[in-house]
Amino acid sequence: MHSLPRERFQPYLVVAFTLWLVGAVELVQLTGGQGLNPKFWMVVAILITFYSGVRVFRLTSPRPNVAARMKRTRANEVVNRVHSSGFAVYQDPSETKGDGYVIVGPSGIYAVEVKERNVFGSRIIEVAGDDKLVLGGRIADSRPVRQAQAAALKIREGLKGVLHKGLVVKPLVVFLNDWRINRTQGEDHVPVLSENELAQYLDGQESVMSESEVAEVSTFLNQAAFAPSC
Repeated sequence: MHSLPRERFQPYLVVAFTLWLVGAVELVQLTGGQGLNPKFWMVVAILITFYSGVRVFRLTSPRPNVAARMKRTRANEVVNRVHSSGFAVYQDPSETKGDGYVIVGPSGIYAVEVKERNVFGSRIIEVAGDDKLVLGGRIADSRPVRQAQAAALKIREGLKGVLHKGLVVKPLVVFLNDWRINRTQGEDHVPVLSENELAQYLDGQESVMSESEVAEVSTFLNQAAFAPSC
């Protein structure tokens, strides 16, 4: 844990040491009346390039794990905002990446996929047809919507015998950070929201579950493998 900051400074120390070494060698050569040897500078350049490449690969290897933990923490913060509106939030145990949640409240049961995307281009997500999303005006991706649909189906299967007639598990996709969602085809088959829209969306839905039904589903989820996210 404490070695990471020191590792970040190591390339700078090596570069500084190399520059001092090069300066010393150049001074010695000039003092001795010798011309500068291009082979020496080539060897120095190769060594610096090799070391820099090794350091880059070593320092970037653990970052996905750090990024995943930061994303999971951020996702928890976003979905837990809906607690104040009377919703219960559970992590979906079938999601190995930890970005799947189950939200239960008066307006129903939701399978929520929380996604984080960093792409070049505009900070706009276009909701196109056939479950396709266009991120930043460049990248087409249908996986978030399909993952939310698959999660909803799996949760619905797990809640058999608990769900009352007419109740369904609704898929949702939520994008972290400052994405703006451009909905061009009216009501989405699977709603795609920015993180700031989630609580407002849930509050704006019509109540379809009584308090006793919410409590029954929540009790089942607590007894199953689902873990409360807070």
